[in-house]
Amino acid sequence: MVSGRRRSDLERWLGTIPNLGLAPEHSAVWRLPGSQTWQGGEADSEWKESVRPILRHFVDRVPGSLIEEKEFALVWHYRLVEAEIGEWLAAELVAMLDGMLAETELRAYRGKKIVEVKPIWANKGSVVSELLPQYGNDAFVLGIGDDRTDEDMFAQLPSSAWSVHVGGEPTQARYSVPDPQRVIALLEQLTTVGALK
Repeated sequence: MVSGRRRSDLERWLGTIPNLGLAPEHSAVWRLPGSQTWQGGEADSEWKESVRPILRHFVDRVPGSLIEEKEFALVWHYRLVEAEIGEWLAAELVAMLDGMLAETELRAYRGKKIVEVKPIWANKGSVVSELLPQYGNDAFVLGIGDDRTDEDMFAQLPSSAWSVHVGGEPTQARYSVPDPQRVIALLEQLTTVGALK
């Protein structure tokens, strides 16, 4: 399970499922299926002291927005903000941060109603490159996502993989479904087929 969510969230929600690997924060760290040992990057929070005041400034300017702190990232959320205003300010924030972070290993990324500042190397494609060689060419590989951050994963999946984008945006995925309900239906079909074998 590769996710932008925090390690503590994935452990709480999915950590007891046997043989499920977890890769929180866009695979900044990961835990292989069947293991309790985490691998990956080391969190460095010094940079947050220079980025946090900028995000706070945007929270002060934009009622309804908030900052989420992760182990490897800071995120400005604007889901509750009027769409046009939120998108305009997100573009302004990214432009401001791009100049500030240009000489670092950090970048500001826009997602669905968020701007996330995180290390360049923490992306969903990097864990695919790291883990897939451990499996044979005949392994069933399924990648599903609905965000720009999932495009890094889709780009690294082999051509034999099932890559599925959720939503109507342009994508590198082989397949698209319109909404999460279709994903649930697909997963139910796959579990039924798996049970028959």
